[in-house]
Amino acid sequence: MNRTLELTDTELQELDFLVKREWRSSEVELNHTRAFAYKDVLKERIKLLEELSSKLSCFKPVAAQIMPETRSSSSSDGVRRH
Repeated sequence: MNRTLELTDTELQELDFLVKREWRSSEVELNHTRAFAYKDVLKERIKLLEELSSKLSCFKPVAAQIMPETRSSSSSDGVRRH
């Protein structure tokens, strides 16, 4: 089922940031866990986050106009520094 969600450019940028941060966090957690059942849960979560990220990427040019990739407040790992 397709749904429509309207976001401002700032909201889109924040959503993109959060999805990518959680994606990276889940990959790190996957590498550190030993429980096979939990690994499967994490793999499904990573797959979902990858799909979300690719859907959001089609709107990336709009978000990039607001805050270019060369942000001084964020590091290359996507963690915000204040």
